[in-house]
Amino acid sequence: MSAIAQGVQDLFETYGKRLGGSARLGIYGVLLAPNGEKRADVEFNQYERFPMASVVKVPLAMLVASQVANGSLSLDEEITIQSRAASPGLMANPVDRLYFLPFDAVRTYTVEQLTGFMLRNSDNTATDALLHRLGGTAALTEFLVHQLHVDGICVERTMHELLTHYYSLDRCDVRDPHQNMWRRIGRIVGNIRQMTSPYVCRLNPEEHLVDSGEDTSTPRAIAEVLKRILISPKYALVYSHMQHCATNKRRIAEGLRQHRPIIKSFGHKTGSIGAIANDVGIIHFNSGHSAVIAVLTCLSSARMPVRDEQIAGVTCAIIRQWRKEYLLETASR
Repeated sequence: MSAIAQGVQDLFETYGKRLGGSARLGIYGVLLAPNGEKRADVEFNQYERFPMASVVKVPLAMLVASQVANGSLSLDEEITIQSRAASPGLMANPVDRLYFLPFDAVRTYTVEQLTGFMLRNSDNTATDALLHRLGGTAALTEFLVHQLHVDGICVERTMHELLTHYYSLDRCDVRDPHQNMWRRIGRIVGNIRQMTSPYVCRLNPEEHLVDSGEDTSTPRAIAEVLKRILISPKYALVYSHMQHCATNKRRIAEGLRQHRPIIKSFGHKTGSIGAIANDVGIIHFNSGHSAVIAVLTCLSSARMPVRDEQIAGVTCAIIRQWRKEYLLETASR
């Protein structure tokens, strides 16, 4: 290992310690030459399992794009969503806001709109609507294993099920048409209370995800998924939405700030639940090189701004290493 590479590994150790006593940090980054060949990679706990949270929305969007490409799904297809079947999420999100309505409401969106809500706004209701339309978690697992040929990712739950598990939300049967408004209001208020301080660790459910491997990925596996977006034009839709991700610009995006003069474009997807804070991104450089970076964390006792800073620091260190080793130079230099 070169002195530069060893220095980066030491930095990763430091960033991990800043996340808190029992926190975990996982990293995988790969740099590709303009012809697609690997120029370099960097790793830290690359084969350990981390809860994905909303990062799972990237392979789901790829499944959407794959089915559009083979003609089994149209971006113009409309999907109807009832408020009683909405998933927990941010009240400001386009479709998640239905979760907080105590009365019945129905909205209809196209597949293209829902895909945008899912990747740009991290809308959980849009995610689950697409997941149900495509065949559920089994269909997504089938896609990962048999089409993308990626091991190291486990998808067990919908976003509704994951958040209900993590925050111990009321599992009231949303299919009950006779549930009165006051009972619905009580359920909504109770669940809002459960989700107060959403980025504080719920130790038991988070440890369960880590120990069981449910709804987890290794940094290497999710990076391999992102590499497929680089390789295949049919996933261009996914990258275009990732370029407009509106959630948390303080992680990978912040880490790239001082390297902006050499960057042509960038897209990413974050994931955050409790003490889980993730970011995965795709970078295109002016030189024609491209890169994938995945930074996953969990079980952190640090405040969210501190977690964001460590992910930004990891990103900046990776790009700095590649620049120091002249790996981003063009062949004509």
